[in-house]
Amino acid sequence: MKKISLILSMLGLLLGSSFLQAQDNDRSVTRIVNCSIDDGFTYDEVVEKARNNINWGENSPNAVFFRRPIYTSDEYQQNNDLMIAAYYSNHSEMVARRVALGNDSRGNLPITCSSPQVARTYNVVGEAPSSEVTAMTTRFCALRDGASLSSAFSRISTVAGNYVSQGDDSLVQMNIPSLGGPANSPWDFVLSIVGSSLEGLTERMDMRLDGFRAEAGIGIDPSFSCDRPAMWATTRIYSASN
Repeated sequence: MKKISLILSMLGLLLGSSFLQAQDNDRSVTRIVNCSIDDGFTYDEVVEKARNNINWGENSPNAVFFRRPIYTSDEYQQNNDLMIAAYYSNHSEMVARRVALGNDSRGNLPITCSSPQVARTYNVVGEAPSSEVTAMTTRFCALRDGASLSSAFSRISTVAGNYVSQGDDSLVQMNIPSLGGPANSPWDFVLSIVGSSLEGLTERMDMRLDGFRAEAGIGIDPSFSCDRPAMWATTRIYSASN
């Protein structure tokens, strides 16, 4: 069984009131945990057990996704088999529902997981894909000196809008740390892009390969910098809306 490590490094950060008021976008609270699969079980078996053996109900998250690493660091794949992302409307809902579930919150799945962390997730553009299986990228981003989350959101929104103008329908999200995770992280937020399909995500990536520059006309000195993207296959396990 693989050794568990917490790879998603996030720095606890309070959102300023001006940032909250500026973003009139869909938002949620996302509980994230990294897990390894117990010996003798496969990823597909864990997915099947999660879908069929857990009694999903009124105290469940609004949606649950399993993210399987495709292109991530060696360290992550040596220590983890999947990431679980559970979405709630807010912190109060998350805590109340998990307390109500008690020891049944994990559903006795054959997995061993690290300590959870929580992020505030803001949808910049796009909607959640309708397909059960798709792909996504994530990038850890750090604000430059003197920059704000609001200025970073504004640039991300403009760039995402330029992709939309070329026909892209990906969901772009800004994830800001809220609870848990290691202290003194160099990252301020995670930028995620979820394709409407695997093909949709790779076509978006190929737009840059073919010369499209979504940043054109908005300045060359962004308020933040990001590392290389990691790529994941994401599987919808449960959604209260379906």
